[in-house]
Amino acid sequence: MSSAIRPSNLIQVFAFADDYSFAILQSHLHWLWFITKCGKLTERFRYSAESVFDTYPWPQAPTPKQAEALAEAGRQVRRVRTGALSEMEGGLRALYRTLELPGANPLKDAHAALDAAVLAAYGFSAKKDLLAQLLDLNLAVAQRLEKAEPVTPPGIPANFPKPQTLISDDCIRAPALG
Repeated sequence: MSSAIRPSNLIQVFAFADDYSFAILQSHLHWLWFITKCGKLTERFRYSAESVFDTYPWPQAPTPKQAEALAEAGRQVRRVRTGALSEMEGGLRALYRTLELPGANPLKDAHAALDAAVLAAYGFSAKKDLLAQLLDLNLAVAQRLEKAEPVTPPGIPANFPKPQTLISDDCIRAPALG
């Protein structure tokens, strides 16, 4: 990291290189968990690893097809964002504010597809309370951990046959130093 960058304790980094994890962390499901579990100072949300990330249960038994669908949905969100950002000013914040506008929106469509892929990987129903389903999974994972039984941690599932296929090179890269 460049010495010109001075991160603070408020920065959260998800050091995953894969599109599968990106999709899960960009999902509405993760957002719901975040706004429920995060710290709040006035109206501002504060993401913390201890209260949000460490307690967020990842899909425990996604099929390879579901994992691939998640990765592709994550790539599509990035493609749409990249295309839209080249056409507008204001960065991601301005782009995501367009979701509040009526009418067709490619980013809204990309996120809807991503969310559908996430729910499929979790085996959750969109017709039931999503937070209740997440909490049930969280409790089941905690029970398995107490019994020293295996659980699926964050990242590409260990049994995925070709992990390299879930990694693309369209992510943000640090500029070359001097």
